Amino acid sequence: MQMQFCPHCGRKLESQFAFCPGCGIRLEEQAGTKPVPVEPAEPAEVPVKAAAKPKASGSKADSVPSKSVTFCCRDSGVPIAAASVPDGFACDGAVQTSGGNDLSQLRDWVRAVSPDGRLTLFSESHMFWETVLSEFLKQTMKLAGINKANYNEFAGIGRFLQDYAASFLNAELAPVARAELPGRFAQNRTAIRENYVNTFLLKEGNAPNVHLEVINSVCEPLLVKFAEKKGSRIVLLGCEFMGIEYRNTINPMAVMGGTIGLIGSLMSMKPSKPSDGSRPFGQGEGTQVIRWGYNRMYLCAADAAEEVEATQAFLRFVTSFAPDSALSQRRAQAEEQIYQRAMQQANALAAQARQGQIMAQQRAMETSRIIAQNSAEISAGIMDSWDRKMASDSRISSSMSEAIRGVNTWQTTDGRSVEVDVTADHVYQNTYGDVYGVSGNAPDPEILAKLDWTELK
Repeated sequence: MQMQFCPHCGRKLESQFAFCPGCGIRLEEQAGTKPVPVEPAEPAEVPVKAAAKPKASGSKADSVPSKSVTFCCRDSGVPIAAASVPDGFACDGAVQTSGGNDLSQLRDWVRAVSPDGRLTLFSESHMFWETVLSEFLKQTMKLAGINKANYNEFAGIGRFLQDYAASFLNAELAPVARAELPGRFAQNRTAIRENYVNTFLLKEGNAPNVHLEVINSVCEPLLVKFAEKKGSRIVLLGCEFMGIEYRNTINPMAVMGGTIGLIGSLMSMKPSKPSDGSRPFGQGEGTQVIRWGYNRMYLCAADAAEEVEATQAFLRFVTSFAPDSALSQRRAQAEEQIYQRAMQQANALAAQARQGQIMAQQRAMETSRIIAQNSAEISAGIMDSWDRKMASDSRISSSMSEAIRGVNTWQTTDGRSVEVDVTADHVYQNTYGDVYGVSGNAPDPEILAKLDWTELK
C-alpha cells in the first residue's frame, strides 16, 4: 500500500480516511484536495509544515453547526468535560465512584448521540492494568507489591484496540486504516511521557525492598478506523495509549534471608538493558511487569455512508475535548489516598518480613544448639556403650582363656588375682599370702581359724 501525505499539513495518512486527521481537509478527489501519494522510502520530499487551513468545501459536514457542550454526571450533576458536538445531539455522562482498580479511580464517560441515533460520539477516561511476565513474580505478587485487582493480560496494542471497538459496537470489526490522533495529547506527548515515567518511579520506587528499572515506555496518540465485517457501520477509535515496561532489580525473596534469600539475590542478578526500539512494546528484554492502558479513549460509531460527516464531527470532538479540572483534582486525591494505603501495607509487609527473618535466625540458632547438645549426648552414649562392650569382651576373653588352661581366677584379700586349678572346690589364703585349693568337702572352720586360713569367695 502506498503511503500518502496531506497536501495542506503534510501529515502521513492512508487513503482509507475521508478527512485528514490533522487539519480536517476533505481528501476526496471531487473536493479538489486529492492527497499526494509518496513511496515510504521518500518521506523527506513531503512538506511537513502545515499550510493555511482551507476554506469550507461546501459539504454537508461543513454546514452542520457545532457548539461547545459541558458534559455533566447524570446522577450528581458534577461537570466532567467540555467539548464541541453538533447541534441537536443528546448529551450524557457519568462518573464512576466505585469499580475500576487501584490504578484507575473516579473514571468517567461522556456520550453525544445524533437525533436519529445513527452517529455516536463517546469518550471514556483513564484505565490502566499490569501484566506480570515473570512466572516467579506471578507466585509472589503480594510480596512484590503487585495488586491482583490491577492484573490483566496484554496481547498487544492492536489487539486491545480492536477488542475495545468490537465490544462497544457488539460486532465483528476489521481494522482498515491507522493514523495519529490529533489533539493536546499528541502535541505534548514527550512531556507527558517523561512526567508519567518520573511519577511512576517517584511513587512506586519508594516502596520498601524495591529498586525499579524502566526498560521501555510509550506515549502514543493512536487513531484507527474499523469497518464492520457483516454490516455497513464504521468505528473511528482514538486512544491516548501509555505504557511502561519495568523490572525490580531487588528480588522480593532476597529480603527473606537464609537459603530462600540467597536464591532471590541470585535471581536478581540477571542483567537487562533499556529497549532500543527494535522490539514491540511489551517485549522488552528483561521485562518483568508491563503497566499499560489509556489516558483517554475517544470513539465515533456511524454508518459508512455518513463517514464524511462523522469524521469531521469526531475530529472537532477530540481536538476540543477539555476535562474538568475539579474532577481531575478529585481523581488525583483519590489515587493519592490509595497510594498512601498501599505504602502502609507495603511497609507493614516489609516489617513482617524483617520480623520473620529475625525469627528464622533465632530458630536456626536454637536448632544449632539442640543439634550440638544432641551430638554431645549421642557421643557420650556411644563411648559408654563402647566401654561396656570392651569390658564384656574382656570378661568373655578371660573366661575362655581360663577354660582352655583349666584354671579359675580368684581375688585375694589384698586384691591380687590368682589362678587355681578348676578341680578345687574351696580356695584358702593364709596370713603369708599363700593360696591353696581343696577338692571335696571344706575343712572344719574352727581348725582353719586356728591355723589362720581364710576362705576366698
